Amino acid sequence: MKTVLRFCREEWAQLILLLFPMAAALATLPSLSRPVPMQWGLDGRVNWSAPAWGLLILPAALWLIIALVLFFEYRDSSQRLAADGTLTPHGRATRLMRWVVTGVIGGIGLLQIAVATGHSPDVAKAVGALVTVVVIAAGFVFRSLKPNRYVGIRVGWTMNNEKVWSVTHDFAGRLYMISGLAMLAGIFFLPVRWQPALWVTWILLLIVPPLVVAGRAARKVA
Repeated sequence: MKTVLRFCREEWAQLILLLFPMAAALATLPSLSRPVPMQWGLDGRVNWSAPAWGLLILPAALWLIIALVLFFEYRDSSQRLAADGTLTPHGRATRLMRWVVTGVIGGIGLLQIAVATGHSPDVAKAVGALVTVVVIAAGFVFRSLKPNRYVGIRVGWTMNNEKVWSVTHDFAGRLYMISGLAMLAGIFFLPVRWQPALWVTWILLLIVPPLVVAGRAARKVA
């Protein structure tokens, strides 16, 4: 019981963020008469829908994702906590990422509810902006992360050497933040027809240069 109470005291903000999307979905279900959009294309059109119970899928998936991350996070207590029991920079970084991911997925759930109840938000821009916020937040915390099993650029080069991890995440942190801000501008100001090429280019930019940096750093320390 003491362990549960301590967990609730430490993670009260996380628990509230997790409860809100589920509560919103449950509150909407009784009055819902429209199909629930489950996926949108880059143009904002609904690709497929589900019955009303589809509103529960995203909050439930969010609970599973955060539970898994918390399991790994608390298992690595030597990285999460300092000797005096306070959070290390790594611990604060992983907590912030959990909050951001929870808020973003919860925001997408609210977009589902809005569309299912007859409203017409600009889903393509909203979802794109929310996803981009996750990447910008990741870039912000990357420099504080230590090698771990649940967040960061986890490839053989970075996991096998802490120096390679540090070099890679220093570079990727700046890249993710700068490119994320540029991507936000592109989402809101570029024509819809350019969006697919914009996303493909950005995803390649997020993946390829950090891997190149990791490979070069690994060769230098070999």
